[in-house]
Amino acid sequence: MNIETGTLIELVDQNKAARYWLPVVTQRIFPQTSMKKILLIIYSVFSFFVLALSGRGYAATYAYVSNSYDNTVSVILTSNNTVTATVDVGEWPYGVAVSPDGEYIYVANGGDDTVSVIRTSDNTFTASITVGSSPGGIAVSPDCAYVYVSNNDDNTVSVIQTSSNKVIATLNVGLWPEGLTANPSGEYVYVVNTGDDSLSVIQTRDNTVVEVITVGEWPYGVVVSPSGNHIYVSNTADNTVSVIQAHDNTVIATVKVGIRPIGIAVTPDGAYVYVAASRDNKVSVIRTSDNTVVAAIKVGEWPWGIAMTPNGEYVYVSSIADDTVSVLRTVDNSVTATIAVGADPYSLGNFIASTPDDIKWVDTFVGDQQIGILGKTGVTSIESAESVDPNTVADTRNRPGSMPWGLISFRLTVDTPGDRAEVTIYFPDAAGSNASWHKYDSINGWQDYADHATFSPDRRSVTVELQDGGYGDADGTANGIIIDPSGLGSASSTELESNGGGGGCFIATAAHGPR
Repeated sequence: MNIETGTLIELVDQNKAARYWLPVVTQRIFPQTSMKKILLIIYSVFSFFVLALSGRGYAATYAYVSNSYDNTVSVILTSNNTVTATVDVGEWPYGVAVSPDGEYIYVANGGDDTVSVIRTSDNTFTASITVGSSPGGIAVSPDCAYVYVSNNDDNTVSVIQTSSNKVIATLNVGLWPEGLTANPSGEYVYVVNTGDDSLSVIQTRDNTVVEVITVGEWPYGVVVSPSGNHIYVSNTADNTVSVIQAHDNTVIATVKVGIRPIGIAVTPDGAYVYVAASRDNKVSVIRTSDNTVVAAIKVGEWPWGIAMTPNGEYVYVSSIADDTVSVLRTVDNSVTATIAVGADPYSLGNFIASTPDDIKWVDTFVGDQQIGILGKTGVTSIESAESVDPNTVADTRNRPGSMPWGLISFRLTVDTPGDRAEVTIYFPDAAGSNASWHKYDSINGWQDYADHATFSPDRRSVTVELQDGGYGDADGTANGIIIDPSGLGSASSTELESNGGGGGCFIATAAHGPR
């Protein structure tokens, strides 16, 4: 029987009641191959892409609100202001921070001295990290490499390395540290010290406190302008906001706002600062060009946390006395929605994230972890994906000694046959420094794919380059479809850094508010 190159063979999966069409490439590669061998090869490739889809893909903005009394986080889809999920975290969650890439949420739990890590693509709790006593404020560095946590009882800041989810440094700061934030360049982290009316400036390259700035009475929240030129600190005892010039760390203005200001946020263009005045049940709006309060907006009872959507169109304000989130439209400073959440939603920090587009999450072949796949340059869709046990491949020549998450097999489409494409694969743990990317197909066997694979700096993901009909495409034909079985491999299982599976603010005392 003669089969022409490019012929499509129809394969029917009776279990899934589905049909798959496979291009025959055997005449080009080995024309003398028998039909029995042809079918064996077809079956081998077919087995890699008749796949079960898992997880969900989306491109959206979410607000993550910590409910201190419930020990949960409410996930709000901002497009329709509905609570789409509730995630269990540690005890008395308070501060919330999102990674700038939107992939992880970090929650400071003041009741059990931990930080919870939530993966945003599927709202999965992935790690718990022990930090100092009574953690509250929390922030992520702009490069997603570090998380900074203020420990109120210890008068310290814990520095977490996100690639390992481990504390790598503990820094002494002022008395009763609370809110903190990083500047846009990541060069400095600013920490407010409630007990001594000061702001500590941490130089991140060596984790040293390089300056202490005197601000107003009982400072609580802090935010940096998008330009990095100004720092704004809310002072709860004297009802002011201190405006600090960043280049010389001097206070250049003090703005009177509502009563007991706590949370603070700035618009993406730096034109306005929004401050939650907890005892006024209002939000004060400061025009930064002249540091003047231009509006006071009525919200829920005891507003506390406040965060801005990335496009600057809306502000979300959590209120701890009536367990709601108010949504403010910045164009006219009107309340457009009120959302019921869990009990005591403190949520100090930046709790709004735009999540990555279209990540598909699949269970690893052993079923205890997940791998994420994101189509990037050149990819029109990822049609299917799964993790395959490498031990099911009979060919062992050049196979890596350890493939902890198996072969990540997926089928994607590109715009035009022959196009190049990029896919990013997200790991449940950081890959070891000596682990590499390997691929397999039934024609060329096992191959080291390092020339077309780039690991992220924290080694929690890899971006793989592929070409339809060329490198990385198992079907070998430029047909608009790329089939790629590949995976992380190393000489032994020790090349994987096990760290608990993670991500690349308030203390319950009389002084800080009610439980």
